[in-house]
Amino acid sequence: MSGFGVRNAYGSLERVIMHRPGPELGKVTPETLREFHFTRPVDGEKFLADYDALLEVMRSHRVETLLLTDILRGDEDSLGYMAQRPNMTYTRDLATVFSRGAVIMGPHLKGRRGDQHMMARAFRRLGVPVLGAIEPPGFLEGGGVTLVGDDTAVASLCDRANEEGTRALRDIVLGHDVRYFLEVPLPFGHIHIDGIFMVLDEKLCLIFEDSLRVFPCRLYEAGKAEPRHVMFPEFLEQRGFTCIPITLEERRDGHLNVVVTERSRRAVGFQSAARVGAEMARHGFELATFPADELFIGRGGAHCMTCPLLVR
Repeated sequence: MSGFGVRNAYGSLERVIMHRPGPELGKVTPETLREFHFTRPVDGEKFLADYDALLEVMRSHRVETLLLTDILRGDEDSLGYMAQRPNMTYTRDLATVFSRGAVIMGPHLKGRRGDQHMMARAFRRLGVPVLGAIEPPGFLEGGGVTLVGDDTAVASLCDRANEEGTRALRDIVLGHDVRYFLEVPLPFGHIHIDGIFMVLDEKLCLIFEDSLRVFPCRLYEAGKAEPRHVMFPEFLEQRGFTCIPITLEERRDGHLNVVVTERSRRAVGFQSAARVGAEMARHGFELATFPADELFIGRGGAHCMTCPLLVR
C-alpha cells in the first residue's frame, strides 16, 4: 500500500483515500448546519446507503479504496476524533497528492479545522512523504486545487482560500512538481473551483464559464520572478481544450462533481446528472452513477469524497 503519485487529474485512478462516515453524521443538527456546511440534518441510514453505492461503483472500476478507519486502525485518538467530525468524509479537501508526495491543506471552517491532521497521520502510516502544509494565516482546501495537463497546478482564491494559502502551495510545488502555477480568483459565493471546473481528459473539461470570466488569473512559471495575467477560458483555449458547458442548475445540483477512474473511458458521478453523462458519452466517456439525494445534503459528491493517492 505504499504506491503513490499524482501527476495529472485525468489519468486512471488506481488508489484513493476515502472515509465512510459513522456516528459523526449525528453531529449535524439545526444548530450546527453553518459550522459543518450541510443544508439540513441528514438521515444517516440513507446517507450511508448512498455512500456505499459510491464505494461499490469505485471498487467495480478496480480502484483500490483505502478507508481512513482501516488505515488508522488501532489509533484510538484518531478514530475518536473522526467520530465527532462529519466533514471527514470529504477527504479531497484535506490533502492534495503530487508526484513527490502530499501537501496537507488548511481548512477554513472551524467545523473542518484539524481534520487535515488525520490525513497526515494516514500518510505517515502509508509511507507517503508529506511535502508541507498550509498553515494559518493561510487557508486552502483540496477542492480548490487541481492540475491542468501534467505541468500546471491550479489553485483558486475563493470563499475557502486566501493568498497566503495559495502562496504556500506555490512555494512547495512550483519548480518541483509543476512548471506552472495558475492562481484563479473566483467571485464571492464559490467554495472551490471543483464546483465550476472539472478536468476529464488531457484536453477535455466540464465548466461553468460565467464564473471564470470575472477576474484575470496569475500564471507563475518556475524561474520567473513575475507572473503574467490571463483569463481562465483563454488559458484553456491556448491549451487546446474542448469545454463541455454546464448550466447554473447543474452547477447548483453538483452534476459537475465527477471523478475520472479510467483515462479517457470511465468516470463516476451522480445518478441525476443524466445530461452531463450524455455529453460525456459523446466524447467517449461512460459515466457510472450512484444515487445521491441524501448524500448531497452535505454539499459534496464523488470528487469531494475521494483523495487520489495513485493516478497512472
